[in-house]
Amino acid sequence: MSQKPLEKALPFYLQIQQTIKERIWHGEYKPGDRLYEAQLAKQFFISRSPVREAIRTLINEGLLIMDEKSQITVYKPTLKDVKDIYGCRIALESAAVALAAERATGSQIAELERILAGTETAIKQNDKEEIVKWNTKFHEQIILISENVRLKKLVDELHSLTYYYRLLNIEGNERGQTILKGHKEIFNAIRERDPEKAAQSLMQHTQEDLKNLIKLIEGKGEN
Repeated sequence: MSQKPLEKALPFYLQIQQTIKERIWHGEYKPGDRLYEAQLAKQFFISRSPVREAIRTLINEGLLIMDEKSQITVYKPTLKDVKDIYGCRIALESAAVALAAERATGSQIAELERILAGTETAIKQNDKEEIVKWNTKFHEQIILISENVRLKKLVDELHSLTYYYRLLNIEGNERGQTILKGHKEIFNAIRERDPEKAAQSLMQHTQEDLKNLIKLIEGKGEN
């Protein structure tokens, strides 16, 4: 199991939170695994207080679950969760990309183009983690361009689970190329200043992602 040394620059609970998050994202902690506060404190050579704070935050983000007996387990995706969260994403990001098509500056469009180039490089290198990172940057840039602070706050609340789903969703036939194709269609609509086409392209792209993720979850027998 990977173990990064804690840094004094950041509060310990934030470092622990990020470490646990990355272990969940990358499968070191698997869905349904039990986590123990005392055991984590021992691993990090730290008191239980920052561990408790990190766990509380991750429960709020949805990556950890506390049951009625106060037992902590790693979140296990269900079809309902996936459909609910993707439904929220489609509603929020469709609105954001329509605004982006109206408001994007030349430099912001150039940044989207740079992100697409980064995605292509990651695909050529068959680096799935990098593909996911560029995928995330593309969607985050659209939210930024929309200049809607309230909308960004709502999207940010879904960030941890959305990133987790993206890591799961990179599996499948030609997934990198499919993601890139969807992003290029969205980008072209933004560049053409066509809000309706941009929203429709994003909706189709996200629904395609959802369809693939449902197939993966059903294949693992999770429902």
